[in-house]
Amino acid sequence: MKCTIGKQEVSFLSEKMFGLFFEDINYAADGGLYAEMIENRQFAFRKAWPGSVWKTYDTEWIPGYGWTVYPENADAVMSFREGDALSVNNPHYMVFDVKNEGAGFVNKAYDGICLKAGAEYRVTLGLRTGDYCGKITVSVLDPDRLTVAATEQITVAASGEWKLYTMTLRAEHAVRNGCFLVQQETGCVAYGVISMIPQDAVAGVFRRDLYEMLAALKPGFLRFPGGCIVEGANLGNRYRWKDTVGPVWDRKWNWNRWAVHDVTMGQGEACYYPVYNQSYGIGFYEYFLLCELLECKPLPVLNVGLACQFQSDELVATDSPEFGEYLQDALDLIEFANGDLTTKWGALRGEMGHPEPFGLEYVGIGNEQWETDKVDFFARYTAFEKTIHERYPEIRLLGSAGPDVTTERYTAAWEFYRRNAQSNAGRTVHGKPVEAFTSAVDEHYYMPPAWFYEHTHMYDEYPREIPVFAGEYAAHCDKKQNSLEAALAEAAFMCGLERNGDVIRFASVAPLFARKGYVQWIPDFIWFDGEHVSGTPGYYVQQLFGAYTGSRSVSFTLEGATDEIYSAVSRDAEHYYLKIIHTGRSAMTLDTISLHGEERNCADCVVMQMSGTDPDDVNVLGEEDRIALRRLDHGERVVIPPLSCTVIFF
Repeated sequence: MKCTIGKQEVSFLSEKMFGLFFEDINYAADGGLYAEMIENRQFAFRKAWPGSVWKTYDTEWIPGYGWTVYPENADAVMSFREGDALSVNNPHYMVFDVKNEGAGFVNKAYDGICLKAGAEYRVTLGLRTGDYCGKITVSVLDPDRLTVAATEQITVAASGEWKLYTMTLRAEHAVRNGCFLVQQETGCVAYGVISMIPQDAVAGVFRRDLYEMLAALKPGFLRFPGGCIVEGANLGNRYRWKDTVGPVWDRKWNWNRWAVHDVTMGQGEACYYPVYNQSYGIGFYEYFLLCELLECKPLPVLNVGLACQFQSDELVATDSPEFGEYLQDALDLIEFANGDLTTKWGALRGEMGHPEPFGLEYVGIGNEQWETDKVDFFARYTAFEKTIHERYPEIRLLGSAGPDVTTERYTAAWEFYRRNAQSNAGRTVHGKPVEAFTSAVDEHYYMPPAWFYEHTHMYDEYPREIPVFAGEYAAHCDKKQNSLEAALAEAAFMCGLERNGDVIRFASVAPLFARKGYVQWIPDFIWFDGEHVSGTPGYYVQQLFGAYTGSRSVSFTLEGATDEIYSAVSRDAEHYYLKIIHTGRSAMTLDTISLHGEERNCADCVVMQMSGTDPDDVNVLGEEDRIALRRLDHGERVVIPPLSCTVIFF
C-alpha cells in the first residue's frame, strides 16, 4: 500500500474530539473509581426493586447490609437507629453493644479487602461514645494466612457528641479478599460512619489504578454523571447535583437507577442488584476535579423534569413551580462551576477547596430524551436554553437526539434543532453574544459490528450547520462482549468521525467501567476487581485515538487498500497521524508515504499497533492482557497484520 497525503485540511471544532462518558453503572463509582473500600459505610443502603404496578419502584432501608457481628457467636448486639445522627442528610447510624470483650463486627467490602504490601490506608470512624471509655481496634485479617495483615488502635473518651477519629493502617503483606474487622471492649458505642481509603488515592478520592487507566486515554472531555442515571428510574431517584456537594459525610445517599436493570440483557429471567447505591463520594465537585486532573473539558448533563423514558412516564409539568426548580438548578450549577467567591455556590466551591473557577463551557440538556404525545421535550429544551442564555450567554448547550439514529424520534429531533438553529443570530445579553441555540446534538448508537462498518461514511454528507456529539456508542456482538471484533468495528467507525471533524464535535464510547461480578450492562471497556484492572481491545482503540489524533483532518489516498481497510489521517503542529484498521485475514504492508509530493521513509515513522488472531478474543481480568498496544519495530515497510489497529506518525 502507498499513502499519499494532500494539502486540503478540515478544521476540527474541538481541541480534542475523543473523550470519556462516565456513568455510575456496574459499580463504576462506589466499588470502583471512588476509592472507598467499605460498603454501606453510613448504614444508609436502600434496597430497590420493580413495584407491583408497572413503572413503579419499591424501596426499603436495609442499614445492616454488608455488616455482620464477628465472630458469629459473639455476645454482642448490633442495632440501627434513625435521627440525631452524624449527618442530618443521612440520619442513620449503628449502635454496637458488647457484653464480653473481643467481640466485633466485619464489613462485606464487596469481595473483601485487598491490600498492597507496605501500603497505607486512612480509616475514619465517626463515633458517639456515650459512657464508653476504652479502646477500639481496626484490623484487616488475611483469610489465606489466618493472620492479621494490618491493625491500629485508638483510645476514646466518653462523650455525648459525635466525633471523627482517624487512623492509618499499614499492610504488613499483600492481602486478597481480606476481612475488615472493628473490635471494642465491653460497652456501647454508636458508629455514624466507617471509612477506609488508600493513602495513594488520587486527590484522596480516585482509586489510583483506575484513574491511571483514564489518564492513559488522554481524553478531550468527560461527560457525566450519565446516562439514564441523570433521569432516575423515577423522579425521586433522579440525580440531584446539589445532593452531591459539600462535606462528604453530609451528602444525601440515593439508590442507583441501575439497581433495577435486567442484568441478563434480555437473555434470561430478569435478575437485579437491588442494593446498588450511590454515596456520592464522587459528586459534581469531584467530577469537575477529575476533569481538571485529566486536563479535559467537563460536560455535565442535567435532568429536564423527566424520569427515564424507557422506564417511566413520570414528569414535572413545564408550567408548574416545580419545573422552575429544575431551571434554577441549571443556573446554580453554572454558578458553582464558574462563579466567584462572592456568590452562594461559588463560595461553596471555594469552601470545598477550589477557589478558582472550573471553567465550565458546555451543559447537556437531558439524556436520551425525545418528543412524544405526552412528553414535551422540545418545550423543555427551549425553556432551558432561554433561561441559561439570559444569565450565561457564553454557555454552549448540548441537545438530545433520543436513544437511536434510526427512528422518527431522531428525525424529529434534528428537524427541531435545525428549525431553531438561527434563533440566536445577532442576539446579545449584557453586551455578550449569545451562543447558538444548540452547540451540538447528542446521538447514541448501540449496534452490531456490521452496522459500524456500513456507516463509516455516515457523516460524509451530513448537514454542517449544527455539530454532532456522538455521546454513546458501542459495537454489540452476539455475546455482547468487548471483543477484538467489536473494537475494530468501533475503530473503523471512528475513522469516519475523524475524517468529518468539521461536523463531529465530540465522541465517547459507553459504558466505561465494570466491576467483575457486579455487572448490569455489557460490553464495557475497563474491567476490574479489588486487586486488578484490565483494558479490553476497545479500550486500546480508544487509547490510540485519544493519544494520536491531530487537530485537523487531512485529505489523503491509500492506494492498494482492500475493502477490509479503513483509514484516516490527521495532523497537529508536530506530527501527521495515519490510522489503518485492517479487518481482513491476510497481512498487508505500507510501503511508502508521500507527503505533499515528497516521499517519506517508513523507517523514520513511529508505529503503535494493536492486533490479535481471534475476533472473539477479549482480555481476561487478572491475567496478562492478550491484546495491548505495542510500539512496533519495523524497517522501511510497515506490516499491517490481520485484525489490527495501527497508528503511524511522523
